[in-house]
This record gives sequence, C-alpha cells and structure tokens, in this order.
Amino acid sequence: MFSRISCTVLLVLIAMAAGAGTYYVATDGKPENDGSSAKPWPSVEYALSRVGGGHTILVKPGLYRGPIEIGKQYAGTKERPTVIRSEVKWQAVIIGAECHVISNADGCDWVAVDGFGVMGGRHDGVKMNGDYNVVRNCWVHNNKAMGIAMHNQKGGVIENNLIEFNGDHIQFDHGVYADGDGLTVQGNIVRHNASYGLHLYPSIKNSRVVNNLVYGQVRRRGIIVACPEGGGKNVIVNNTVVEDQPLTIWNGDGEVVVNNILIADGEDAFSLSEDTENVLVDYNLCVPKSARRGPYGLTGGPRFVDPTKGVFWLREDSPAIGKGSPQYAPATDFWVRPLPKEKSPDLGAFAFEPLLTQKQVRAEWDFAWAYHRHGNNTALPDPWVLPPSEPARGPR
Repeated sequence: MFSRISCTVLLVLIAMAAGAGTYYVATDGKPENDGSSAKPWPSVEYALSRVGGGHTILVKPGLYRGPIEIGKQYAGTKERPTVIRSEVKWQAVIIGAECHVISNADGCDWVAVDGFGVMGGRHDGVKMNGDYNVVRNCWVHNNKAMGIAMHNQKGGVIENNLIEFNGDHIQFDHGVYADGDGLTVQGNIVRHNASYGLHLYPSIKNSRVVNNLVYGQVRRRGIIVACPEGGGKNVIVNNTVVEDQPLTIWNGDGEVVVNNILIADGEDAFSLSEDTENVLVDYNLCVPKSARRGPYGLTGGPRFVDPTKGVFWLREDSPAIGKGSPQYAPATDFWVRPLPKEKSPDLGAFAFEPLLTQKQVRAEWDFAWAYHRHGNNTALPDPWVLPPSEPARGPR
C-alpha cells in the first residue's frame, strides 16, 4: 500500500513539473472557452484563475481596459515563471487604471510582463512587487506617475522597454523608479518623462545599468544611483545619457562607471556625493570635459547620426568608436549581438553600425523614427530591430 501511494504521489509531482502550459486571452474571449488560441479566455485575471501561476498567458492584439492585477497566489518559480506576454509586441494595449495599469502583489515572485503597450494609468504604468520579476519589451507611455516601478527586489530585470512621456510632477515622477539587490536595467530607451530617466533610489546594490539611452526628461536628469551605507558595487557601463545632469551617484563605494557617453548642459557630467569613494570612472566620453574622466577618458562631440530626431547612433567619424574597455563591456550590444572579441568596444549604448548611417535604409522610418506620428498611418519602428540592408521597393 505504501509503495502504491508513493508511486501515485511521484506521478502527480512529475505531472506538475511537466505541466507548464500556454493559454490565450483575447478581446472576444469567453469564460466557457478552453483557453486555446482558437477559444481564448476574456482576461488575464480569468486565465490565471483557471490555471494558476507557472504558465504562459499570451494576450492577442487589441485594446484591453486596465488594470491587470496579479495576485500572490499566481507567483511563479525559477523553473516555471508566470509569464504574461503580448502575442505580438506592442499590439496588446492595456489602457487606463485607477492606480497601476499592470501590477503584482507583494510576495508575488517570478513574474514576467512582456511586450505590452501600457498607457493611461492614474499612477504607474507597470508596478512590480516581490522578487525576480521581469518587465521586458514593453512600450510604457503617458501614465500619470512612473513608467516602471520595481522596489526592494532581488534579481529584478527591466530590459528593452521604450519608456516615454510618463509623469506629471518634475520632482517625483520618473521613467524608471527602482531599487534592490542584483537588479539588471539594460537596453531601455527612456525619454521625455517628468523627472529622472532612471531613478535608482533609495538603495541599489550589486546591480547592472547597461546599454540604456536616456535623454530629454522634463527636469533634464538622467541616471541617479543611490547606494546603501558602505556602497553598492554597481556597474554602470555603455549607456548614452544626454541631460543637464547625466549621472549622479550617492554614497557610492566600489561602483564601476565605464564606456558611457555622457553629454551634459552643465559644469560636469558627473555628480558624486561627498561620501562617494573608490569609484572607477574611466573610458567615458564626457561633454564638457570632466575632471573625473580618468586616464582613458575622452571629451568632444560624439557625432551622433541625428540627435535632433532622437537618433543617437554613432557616425563613422565618431571618436567613441573602439575607445572602450573590454574588461567591463557587456557580452552583447543593444541589438543583442555578441561584441567582437578582436577589438575594443565602442562607447555608449549603441555600437557603431555602418548600416544605420545610410539614409536610404532608413527611408521608411523618416516619418516615424524616432516617434509615432498620429494620423500618418505609420507605426512606431521597433528600435531593437535593425532595418534591412536594402530599402524596400515600392510598387512599380
């Protein structure tokens, strides 16, 4: 009897471990459906109530009224995270909420939010609680407070998001407002938010801030890294920041600031508090010339392709090409291509790509890059997808 019961329990555990599934939500979904692509459910919350956490919920294109609130009971695990994903990037749009548009509860760990358009929240666009949460590939815009908030987390990831036009208070509302231990903030474009682009406060440590483009906030503040007592040992590498005050570090100790392009409209690209010490600052291009630039630091115009249009790719004559330190460079560039090992990396968020200097390959982007033009029937181009090497041919 004991062995028979043990065998039954083992079979149940094996079935649970292998049971992660994929289920669908659509604007015309119905509760009586089975959650398949052909018979989707009506909402993310309903799908979670049917299958629980540890599964992938794919949301079909369409407009959905917010909020999406993910309860603690729907947490995932390292082996089986709970994934809420737009089936087509940016085409499942979650709009409007009395508070946050997408959020999860305290203690709701291992949740990934991927690929949504998120707008119209009366507070934050995306607010993640718990540990090991991910916000990826989202277009978060025109929310009343933060674009993305992620506080007191372990191992959180904010990557490859377009975060713009969030906040209505130039002191309190930021593009990203996050803190914790072991965070990764990488590959984001953060622009035209109310206060700071990346407000990593009140305490961030053992974290990486990599390959981000930050520019044009209303308050003209770029990145703040606020460390706990004793420093944070954070790594800030290969970012492009164009603000009045590009980079601020409070209470730093053990920070690495390398391979960045920091363009300031002020006295110095760096603002380091008096209690900041033992910070490695080198291999950065700073305008104006910084007293903290280090022996391999540069100054002078970075020669972007077209900064007036928000295009901060490097031209072929940029002094930032090949002037970085490979020791601290990330493994991949903004477009997730492995960095060549045979040469020194370029500075800033974008490795030099000759293709992008050719106007003809950007011809179809002219009316939309780097902004969506309402009324022109043009979609916002995906900045994380390189254009084809040959321009598209129109009808003959």
